[in-house]
Amino acid sequence: MTEKTGWTRRMVLATKAALTGALALPVPAFAHNSAEPGVSAMDAPMTPVAPARWETATADELRPFLGQRFRVSTRTHGALALRLVDVASPESDPARPGVLTRRLSVSAIFDGPDAQILAGLEDGIHRLSHPRIGQIDAFLKTLPRRSGGSMIELVLN
Repeated sequence: MTEKTGWTRRMVLATKAALTGALALPVPAFAHNSAEPGVSAMDAPMTPVAPARWETATADELRPFLGQRFRVSTRTHGALALRLVDVASPESDPARPGVLTRRLSVSAIFDGPDAQILAGLEDGIHRLSHPRIGQIDAFLKTLPRRSGGSMIELVLN
């Protein structure tokens, strides 16, 4: 092999390993960051490459959906419409051991006229959907407001 191409067996195996490793990387690792002229790529804000998905969504990925309508399917009332009004990523529990890695949880707060109907039901698992994020069967919890009425909370861990 060395005589015809100049490549050794070790070079071929190293190339295969590098290609295999590159294919195993997630797509955002290859994302192009369009930094403004004069701003280094390290200082420029990163833009998400793929749309948010419920299973992996972060607070930053859900913030563009603030004010948008989401649909909740219930057995007794059918489809209800909720509006996303707040997204937060609470700090991790300080008592949690540092060796237990885990992504930050995300709290999404929904409101709207149909929130009162959903609040009348027991807290439980409902199907929440959005045209761009998809759907998820998740536990939705009622949050009472001081001024009366209720909002709905979804926590993604």
